[in-house]
Amino acid sequence: MIRRPPRSTLFPYTTLFRSLGLKMKLQTLDIDDKLEQMTESYLKMNPAHTVPTLDDDGFYLWDSHAIMCYLVSKYGKDDRLYPKDLKKRATVDSILHFDNGSLWFNITSYIHPQMYTGEAPSAEKRDAITDNMKTLERILSERTYLAGDHLTVADISMMTTFLFLPIIGYSLDPFPKIKALIARVKSDLPFFEEMDKKGHEDMIEHVEHHVNKHKHKSA
Repeated sequence: MIRRPPRSTLFPYTTLFRSLGLKMKLQTLDIDDKLEQMTESYLKMNPAHTVPTLDDDGFYLWDSHAIMCYLVSKYGKDDRLYPKDLKKRATVDSILHFDNGSLWFNITSYIHPQMYTGEAPSAEKRDAITDNMKTLERILSERTYLAGDHLTVADISMMTTFLFLPIIGYSLDPFPKIKALIARVKSDLPFFEEMDKKGHEDMIEHVEHHVNKHKHKSA
């Protein structure tokens, strides 16, 4: 598994590998200064030059959600985390796509300009995050987990997104059902704190470093 320096986005994979009883060898790329994701050897594995990338005995796969689904489908002892039933799987997929295409997109649209160009926070972009969060809160009024009545890769994936929000100054307090889900997933995964702690600290440092760098430039 090839990743970027901050490890919070690695949490879903370390969690899955641990759950599936698999061993994982990590390779870190410097994507900010050395642009190691643009080397010819990396582009052969991942022409989109994104992270993370999975190398499973020469089979290369990129996009975090695709990686998670692949790992469970190939190595899972059962299909609870990623159901084989088409309707149940489609429900999981819908949450994964919502995470990637809506909520995470709106989060990065909000924080990346602050991190990389020094723009002031946008109230409109923050409102887009809130709209997404209200959607998920509404879903959880009818379900115990995001895709049904038990833990799936949809919940594991969304944990990284949820826990990133306080790092950028976005409170989860208005969303009690989401906060309850976070507590539930932590309870389901007894090794959660061990897997997440260092990555969470790395991501805080990463965001603060970039935001503060532009603050100093404008001062």
